[in-house]
Order: sequence, then structure tokens, then C-alpha cells
Amino acid sequence: MIFAGPGARHLSFSVILAIILIPVIIVAGLIRPIRIVTDNGSENLWLWAWQKGRVEFVNSVTHLPVDIRFGVPWHFSEFSARTDPGTEEYYTAGEYSWNEKLAKEHTRNLKYCSEVGIDVILGGRFFHEQGGCISLFLLWPP
Repeated sequence: MIFAGPGARHLSFSVILAIILIPVIIVAGLIRPIRIVTDNGSENLWLWAWQKGRVEFVNSVTHLPVDIRFGVPWHFSEFSARTDPGTEEYYTAGEYSWNEKLAKEHTRNLKYCSEVGIDVILGGRFFHEQGGCISLFLLWPP
């Protein structure tokens, strides 16, 4: 098919624009830039929407490990926690199932603090803070 006349140039521009914008829109929907702030500084990290994160620490009262996992499909969400029954009771006072409540949570910001030490793993990157806090800020999507 041969295009001629004033509409031919407009069609070509529209096709070129679509070829450029469609991948940009798809990538923008799949990337998750995150700002990590610790007591020692900050940095940005890029994750894909399907990547997962973890927070690991030892509860300072029960002295037993806590492992919290989450996803970033749109916000920090899909939380689940693994720990012993006594530590779960410490956090919930036995009033509710911790994992059922966590599974409903979604947020754009997280902050974890520990005097004993805390580890955050995001997309294969490891962050550690001893006697301080690690904050995570999801920068995109808004």
C-alpha cells in the first residue's frame, strides 16, 4: 500500500510515536525505583515489579529471628512473616493472625529500626544497619 498526500506524513509520525511510546509506557509500568535511607547515607535502587524484598532481624525481647517478606507489584505489599509462635504473640498479643493482617497491608514507605541489627535484601542487594534504622521509599509509581 502506498501512502501519498498530507496524511501520509502524519501517519508516519503517529506510527513512529507509537513505536517509541509503547515500550516506554510498558517499562514505566514495570520498574520500581526505591530510595534506601540508612543512618550512614542513602541510595537509589531499581527493581522490577515482580522482584521481592526481605527484612531479617532478631527480636530484642524474645531473642529469636523474624523474617518479613514482601513484593513491590504496585506498592510494598504481599507481606508475610516467619517467626516462632512466642514472637508472633509478642507483636499481636494473641489477638489476630499476624500473616492475615500483614497480607492486607500496602504502603509506599517502610521503616525498620533495631538496636540489635537489621538486614534488608532487595533485588539481590544487601543492606545492614546496627543500632539504627533503614527506610525504604517507593518513588514510582505515584
